[in-house]
Amino acid sequence: MRSKFLKLNSRDLINGIIVAIFCTFITGFYQLIANGGVINWLTIKPVVIAAIGSGVAYLTKNLLTNSKGQFMKGER
Repeated sequence: MRSKFLKLNSRDLINGIIVAIFCTFITGFYQLIANGGVINWLTIKPVVIAAIGSGVAYLTKNLLTNSKGQFMKGER
């Protein structure tokens, strides 16, 4: 069941963490290693920020989508 407009359920949160944050972090971390970067806080910080940002974007999209999958439309 999808969550209603301007509401999030626990499944939205779990999907947001799994899909957005982990995938972004893994991709960024791989790019860092593939380009020969040194792993320390200065090089990993942008990857962490991008991962958090993608998680927030996913949750915001779900917050603004109604239970029928329509973006920015209220429940009828």
